[in-house]
Amino acid sequence: MIIKSMSRKSPSFGQLIEYMSDIDKADEKYNVYQNIYSHNTEDMEKEFQQNAETMFKRKNGVYLYHEILSITKSQKLEDEQQKEILRSVAHEYAQKRASDNLVFATLHDDHDEHLHYHFLISSNALGESKKTRMSKSQFDTFKKNLEKRTLEKYPELGQKIVINKQAGEKLSNKGSEQKRRTGKTPQRDLVKDKLQDIFNQSNDKQAFFDALDKAGFEVYIRGKNIGILDKANNRKYRLKTLGMLDDFNAMSARIELEKASNREQKKSGDFEDVKTKHQDEIKNIRKKQRSGNENKTKKDNKK
Repeated sequence: MIIKSMSRKSPSFGQLIEYMSDIDKADEKYNVYQNIYSHNTEDMEKEFQQNAETMFKRKNGVYLYHEILSITKSQKLEDEQQKEILRSVAHEYAQKRASDNLVFATLHDDHDEHLHYHFLISSNALGESKKTRMSKSQFDTFKKNLEKRTLEKYPELGQKIVINKQAGEKLSNKGSEQKRRTGKTPQRDLVKDKLQDIFNQSNDKQAFFDALDKAGFEVYIRGKNIGILDKANNRKYRLKTLGMLDDFNAMSARIELEKASNREQKKSGDFEDVKTKHQDEIKNIRKKQRSGNENKTKKDNKK
């Protein structure tokens, strides 16, 4: 399970609702609504806008949160079964995350490897002037608890532990014995530790390959197998043999979501730029009209 949160400092509710409701990606029957009366895009946008107007305004204040909940597709369940379960998890997500806030969520099935929900969450509770905010530590705890409950309640999804995965040195049984006898960690386990750090910290492909190069590694592919070459000793390690294929796939899914989010954020920025430009043009036209009316009035008075 992967959870990602992004805040927005502009009230671009309509743009995000339109993106989330894209009929090529979203299935309306799996939509989630919380504290919202309307179910069409225009009226939902009005509800979010009206609720935002009750909020105390400050410079660079957050208007909304765009959050993503993603799971790896199971090979044991039909798509509809997975979507029904994920909708239940999405309902719980909205309740535990912001029970009094406006929430709209859509399920996207536009990738082969994973299903994911997009959430639009108001930054303030319904009708409240004060913003609802989770600290970083609170949000981390929320994510860990949600993953733990989901894995326990829906084992049929076949999800791997991602958020709750413990950091630190992990040695094989053979490696543990070698370290006990010699005091040295085996090379294989050192490689695993370095790779784990790289997988956890890489948020895009360039960062991933830069981190590999810095560690003295490079990726190799042989048939369907993906592996890592340690350039220091020219030794190769298959990710599957290292037991790190799931970690690699989780990182790949996170990078893919990051790319999609960045594209969507760029569209939002372009939309705001066009909107601002349009508003400025309208202001200039009205200013010219007022100026023309004033000049006409002065001429009429002289007559």
